[in-house]
Order: sequence, then C-alpha cells, then structure tokens
Amino acid sequence: MKEALEQVQRIVGYTFQNVSLLQEALTHSSYTSAASYQRLEFLGDAVLNLAFTNFVFLTNPSVGPGALSLLRAANISTEKLARVAIRHDFYRYLRRNSSKLDSMVKEFADAVTKEKEDDYGELLYGGNTIKAPKVLADVVESVAAAIYLDSKLDLAELWKKQGMSIEFKSWKEDNKSISNVFVDGVLMVLASPSRSILQS
Repeated sequence: MKEALEQVQRIVGYTFQNVSLLQEALTHSSYTSAASYQRLEFLGDAVLNLAFTNFVFLTNPSVGPGALSLLRAANISTEKLARVAIRHDFYRYLRRNSSKLDSMVKEFADAVTKEKEDDYGELLYGGNTIKAPKVLADVVESVAAAIYLDSKLDLAELWKKQGMSIEFKSWKEDNKSISNVFVDGVLMVLASPSRSILQS
C-alpha cells in the first residue's frame, strides 16, 4: 500500500501530511479490513462541485448562468470523473475485493481506450455506450476530499495549475452546447452535457 500511496501523491501533485486520509480514499467497501472511502466520496462530490463552480465563475465573467451550468455538468458528471480515473489509472491503486467490480471497470476502460481520439464528433455524440462504473468517479471524489481535508479545507489546493493558463471556449451546434478546455493552448477536453473527451 505504501507504494500505491506514493504513486497517487505523484499523480495528483500533492504530498499528504496525514497519509491515512489518502489510504481511506483508496479503500472500497468490498475491502472489509479498513474504513472505506464512502464518507470521503460524499464530501468530495460537494467539494469538486464547488471548486469547479468557483473556477468557471471567476474565469468567465461574461458567461451567463446557463452556459456556466452546462460547463459544470459537462465536466463533473460520473462519466467525466470516471474518465479522469481511467486516464490516471486510479483504479489500480484502489484496495478492493470484488471481481465483478474489476470486470465492470475493465470493460469501461477498454471501451474508452478504443475510442478514436481524432474523431471528436463521434466521441461527443456517439462514442462509448458502456455506462461508467460509479466506483471510478467515487475514487476521484474521495481523493479530492482527502486533499481538501489534509490541506485544512483549502479549496485552492484542488485547483492548482502551477504556471498554466486555462481557457474555456463554448459554442452551440445543432441545439447542443459544446465546450473546449485548453491548458497552455493545448486542447484537454472537448465536452457537451452528454459527452466528454479527455486528451492525454
């Protein structure tokens, strides 16, 4: 577990003072020898929602509430967070004891990696039809909550982009709102309320 904790800290770019918080965040309820992430997941859901809401509100002063809501919905849904977990391989570090869960996550991960990265339209409106396992989003939310608690409730720690510029571009296409997120001029996310593509 020590190696997993060190690796996840490297992935998220945060060093825990209280590593037991991260250990709890990486423990599924099927692993009965330790406290599970369920309470952290509850907190993390709210924390990520607030962090993202603050960010889009403050960085987009001319964008109305409808577009801000679409941006939020397009980026913190279960599927979007599950894709973040796949991208960073969080599930590998999760303590669990469920072969059924492993199979569901593998099926989703395989489908996500097979999507054509160069066909944004297909990914945005068609793409993966396999439902994202909630456990993947739960892990992202739990780790976010662990960072939030460990940093003495510092919301800024969740949204650090050291030395990076972040830009949102939004437009409508066939009655669908679409948003791009660029980090340092590189497209990172292409999203609508129903689909999202995370670039690696």
